[in-house]
Amino acid sequence: MRQDEQVSRYEVNRNVRMVITRHDADLTRIDYSFMGSTIYLNGDLVRPNGDFTAQEIENIAKELSALPRVRSIQFDLNNWLVDASGDSWQISRVKKTAGPRETAHQTGVADDTTVIIEKEEGLQDVIDDIEKTLKSKD
Repeated sequence: MRQDEQVSRYEVNRNVRMVITRHDADLTRIDYSFMGSTIYLNGDLVRPNGDFTAQEIENIAKELSALPRVRSIQFDLNNWLVDASGDSWQISRVKKTAGPRETAHQTGVADDTTVIIEKEEGLQDVIDDIEKTLKSKD
C-alpha cells in the first residue's frame, strides 16, 4: 500500500467516525473500516439511549456515500438491513432474536451459545456438579 493510499484510508475512517458521531451513534456497538473504495459497517447502529428511524439511517448512508474516495458501503448490521438500489436506499429494521441481555458484537454461527452466570459458586461445587452429571449419564 502506498503512503498516500494509507493516509487517505485513515482520513476516510476519520470522516466516517465524524459522520457516525454527528448522528449520536453508540460507537461501542458499531465497527467501521474503509478498504479500497468501500466502507464496511458491522454491529448495531443505535444511539446510546435508543434506536434510529429508517430515515435517519438513510441520512447516515447518504452522508457516508458522499465522502471523498467512497464508491460503496457494505452494511452488515445486526439491527438494520440496508441495501442500495440505484440512487435510493432500501432500509428495514431487523427483528431482534436475542434476549434483553444481548451483548455488542454477538455474532457467529447459529450454534453459538452464551451462558449467563447469575450466582457465584465455588470451584469445588462446580467440579462436584460436573462429576455427578457425568456419573448419571453412565
